[in-house]
Order: sequence, then C-alpha cells, then structure tokens
Amino acid sequence: MVWKGVILEESLEDKSILKLVKIIKTDVSKLGGEDRVMTFHYFELDDKDKDRFVNRGIKAIKQSFYMHIVKEGVMYVIYKSHMFKFSKGFPELETAREYGLSIGIIKKQMPFEKLLKNPFG
Repeated sequence: MVWKGVILEESLEDKSILKLVKIIKTDVSKLGGEDRVMTFHYFELDDKDKDRFVNRGIKAIKQSFYMHIVKEGVMYVIYKSHMFKFSKGFPELETAREYGLSIGIIKKQMPFEKLLKNPFG
C-alpha cells in the first residue's frame, strides 16, 4: 500500500519535491471557494520515501497552503514549518484545521474527513 496525496504546484517554493512522488494525474482548475486557477498533482508515494517527503514538504511549501498524504486511514497534513499526523476522530484533526484557519486557509479547503476516505478528494 502506498501513500496518496495532492500537491498544488503553485503552493511550492521548491518544486523539486515533485521528484519524490509518482504523479498519477494532473488537473488544472479553480481552488475551492476562490477564483484562482491552480495545478493539482495527484500522486502516490512509496513508504520508504514518506519521511523524506514530510521533512522536505515543511520547507518546500509556501505559507498559507498545505499538502497531505494518506494511507490506511492515517493522514499527514503538511504546512510551512508544521506537520500534523492523525486518524479519523482524533483531536489532532481539528487542531490541524484550526492551524490552517490561523494562517488564512478557508475551512472549505480543508475537508480532512473526506480526504481520509479519498486522498484525491
């Protein structure tokens, strides 16, 4: 089983992190609740690369964005300089959302419960 997630290309300060993942699909569309057009990369990540991805992700992502990876009901949400790990129903899920709100991400863009079931949204 591999980790699955989504990265917005425009959210990255360092796009070299994309070399760590296998991009399954790319879609260009509007970000939920906004008029900005973004490039969504749907990807898979080998277990052996997960820690390196998380460590690079907290440096590679711009402020006011996040990326996520999910495997077997466990989710990592990666913000600039912060990371949260949780499963459905754990209080860290809401803590991760509250942190996202505090840095300017709208609630509609953080459907963590839905992403736990379907990492590609």
